[in-house]
Amino acid sequence: MMLDFSFSFSGSASSDVLYDLIIIGGGPAGLSAGLYAARYKLKTLMIEKAPVAGGQLTATEWVENYPGFPEPVLGKKLAKDMEDQARFFGLEIMNENVVSVNLEGKIKEIVTSSTGWKAKTVLIATGSSPRMLGIPGEQEFSGRGVSYCATCDGPFYPNKTVAVIGGGNTAFEESLFIAKYAAKIHIIHRREGFSADPILVDRVKANPKISLIKDTIVEAIHFEEDPRKILIRNLKTDTASELIVDGVFVFIGSNPNTELFKDQIKLEGGYILTDRDHATSLAGVWAAGDVQAKTLRQVATAVGDGALAAYNIHKYLENQEMGE
Repeated sequence: MMLDFSFSFSGSASSDVLYDLIIIGGGPAGLSAGLYAARYKLKTLMIEKAPVAGGQLTATEWVENYPGFPEPVLGKKLAKDMEDQARFFGLEIMNENVVSVNLEGKIKEIVTSSTGWKAKTVLIATGSSPRMLGIPGEQEFSGRGVSYCATCDGPFYPNKTVAVIGGGNTAFEESLFIAKYAAKIHIIHRREGFSADPILVDRVKANPKISLIKDTIVEAIHFEEDPRKILIRNLKTDTASELIVDGVFVFIGSNPNTELFKDQIKLEGGYILTDRDHATSLAGVWAAGDVQAKTLRQVATAVGDGALAAYNIHKYLENQEMGE
């Protein structure tokens, strides 16, 4: 069997073209889908609002749990490699902000800040955004001591001290994970009680590495100093104090990036509902990655989501051409 290695580099996107597929969002799910779709010879455009593709990967300093990399890889490098590979196979990429969509017709319409685009199918890969504290130092040290993913960054704190902010299941589950590495974890929660399941609370209380700091908020992150520290305030006593930590993990929820689609597609808790093929409630529209209602949000799962979605889009378009 002869293998087809006739690669083509992506050209300039044109709003005059009816695309086979438009991908909204340029994280790992979107890039993976773009790579597969381009290899299926689908005319594919990916629209990413950020100046560079990669999604949350670009804000992750090191990735060490992505298969195929025995050594930790820079998040930005992994994102750039994914983008280069997808472009190599013919994916076209536009760095613009999508301002509106009309997904209900046979031809899907996507409007960006500069022009309009049309496609036979659409893949939504807009991801989710960690809910932030909005305090001084948080954004400055995001990816450099402030993290929103224990699986990604927990192993970087062997025998260190970290603060975990939050009081729900995620905060408690991730604290137990981080405890495999860190020497000390302070869970900081603004209330007396916790919304985490009682069994998780019991497990945390039984772990000698973990302490609970209740009725307390974090007001600032001072990681420009040595030693690193955070400013905390007890809400009952209105007393401020400093806590020395090597890192901060924030688990106060996430916000799916679905504002554009909420009136057209079925959602669950703000996330897009999909079937096992990643199809949404609208014909010709799929979703992949963190924007979906799912349990595990990792680079590896996003890549798999994108690959499977692209395969099913390819089969859908084939069937459309055959009149099925």
